[in-house]
Amino acid sequence: MAESPLKSGVDNPTLTVKVGGSPLKDKHLIVEVEVEKFVNRVATATLVMLLPHGESEKETFESSESDDFVPGKEITISAGYHSNEETIFSGIIVNHGIQVGSDRGNVLVIRCSDKSCKLTLGRKNAYYKDKKDSDIITELVKKVGLSAEVDATTNQHKQIVQYHAVDWDFVQARAEANGLLVYYEDDKLQVKKPTTSEESGLSVDYSQDVISFEGQIESRFQMPKVTAHSWDMKKQALAEGASAEPTINAQGDLTGKKLSEVLGLSDYEIHSTGPIDKAVLKSWADATLLKARLASLRGRVSFVGSSKPKINTLLELKGFGKRFNGKALITGVWHKLKAGQWRTTVQFGLPPDWYVDRPDLSTPVAAGLLPAIRGLQNGTVKKIHQDDDGEHRIQVDVPVIAPSGDGIWARLAQFYATSSQKGAFFLPEVGDEVVLGFLNDDPRYPVILGMLYSSKNAPPYTADQKNSIKAIVTKNDLKLEFDDDQKVLTAQTPGGNKMILSDKDKSITIQDQNGNKIEMAAAGITISSAKDITLKATGKIAVQANLDIGIKATTDLNLEGLNVNGKAQLAFSAQGTATAELKSTGNTSVKGLMVMIN
Repeated sequence: MAESPLKSGVDNPTLTVKVGGSPLKDKHLIVEVEVEKFVNRVATATLVMLLPHGESEKETFESSESDDFVPGKEITISAGYHSNEETIFSGIIVNHGIQVGSDRGNVLVIRCSDKSCKLTLGRKNAYYKDKKDSDIITELVKKVGLSAEVDATTNQHKQIVQYHAVDWDFVQARAEANGLLVYYEDDKLQVKKPTTSEESGLSVDYSQDVISFEGQIESRFQMPKVTAHSWDMKKQALAEGASAEPTINAQGDLTGKKLSEVLGLSDYEIHSTGPIDKAVLKSWADATLLKARLASLRGRVSFVGSSKPKINTLLELKGFGKRFNGKALITGVWHKLKAGQWRTTVQFGLPPDWYVDRPDLSTPVAAGLLPAIRGLQNGTVKKIHQDDDGEHRIQVDVPVIAPSGDGIWARLAQFYATSSQKGAFFLPEVGDEVVLGFLNDDPRYPVILGMLYSSKNAPPYTADQKNSIKAIVTKNDLKLEFDDDQKVLTAQTPGGNKMILSDKDKSITIQDQNGNKIEMAAAGITISSAKDITLKATGKIAVQANLDIGIKATTDLNLEGLNVNGKAQLAFSAQGTATAELKSTGNTSVKGLMVMIN
């Protein structure tokens, strides 16, 4: 049964502060304590203590110099009534300061954070393979020596990358993408789904309990549903995951779905160009809709101090009308103890902003070393050789920086660049327009990503609807052309030397500028020349055919060799239509089973 904060008697608030497990010494005069706990934030506490009279005048600052408030000391703060206290904060001292001459007098100010602050220091990089978000979060928390209670997530990622991100920010981002709340309670980092049933045990009635109240119903961020899209590489089409209406705490009489009708949006779409799985898309869509629903009704209520309200529990509101009555989800608790009074303020609902929208979440552009250059930029090639550093860079002018001058040296992206002087070698020409990207958005480190055509620098071909021609044409008209429509590959020089590989004609043709030609086609191989054809070999030349071999000359046919052998398996014939002569400067032999002369 939920109770009023007034039920326990609030006439004698008491406070106990322990440092290193021991109660604070009486000499430390606490004048003010503030504790702030909010979802998705590190809980903090601030103690303000008077410097005993005479310390500052004597320049001793004994309270400050004591070991009680050294940063790193563990601290707990308990509050209650009539010494019946419960812990409202536990953590470590992170900041120690003194203020002299303030409106509070000379004071010692101690600032504390819960132990999850260990996750907030230092940007880190990591790869995670085949893990769920809940496993990754648990692993990160354990690395800093803390415990965690993490609701299990469902999707296992083949790979996920933490790039130069603070662990705390990375945890928040992954939790938020799964519709989980992050807060520190019971000496553990809690990463939980928003509760719909866990009671705080506290009921606040407008007629008797309220010191202040602020509530608002917001329709501008409500949508009927959410659809998440990504690119499916396998199907070469958009993939999508659709949200389901979430179940949230029962407060008020206007649902988020009803409020979504105000602006009339039919669907709210979110997109990523990454190949995100459908199951992950659905989780993302569900988390987006849940975030919106929790932002539909939010506010703050203050009442006399109570240790009962805790993050991710339900606070019963009464007497605020049907728009706000019901079980409010606690997403923040603020305690203030001052001048013998204790006030507690509870935040309910969530702001619509996403944690990942924070500007400091990602690493500063250009590493914060100088003002960055954003997006792609146009450049003009100034020089392609004589890189003084020997890094094979191209000197370019960047018109938006300076249209002329010394320019800047840029690396050139090649489609194939490897070691040992191997790879592709295509450089732009001086004067060419190029497109530049910048490593880490740092204007000192440009990279030429490609070259650009324009009406002034037109391509060597005009595009057709079929996109049938691909080609490489150099500045001196050396050409390699691919005709996809005719299935013809042509390599050609400006002088007319060319090689044609044609599926259309089922042939390979090699031709030079002198009229010499070799053609391989279905009918055979033809070698033709406008002049002589000479065959030479340092070894043998063998000519063989399964059918006839014919040799014909319109003038003389000369055969010469150290030995000339002619052999026929059946008949051998040599004939001259005018004369025939068989002679030798040595012996001449004519042999046969029978020799007939005329």
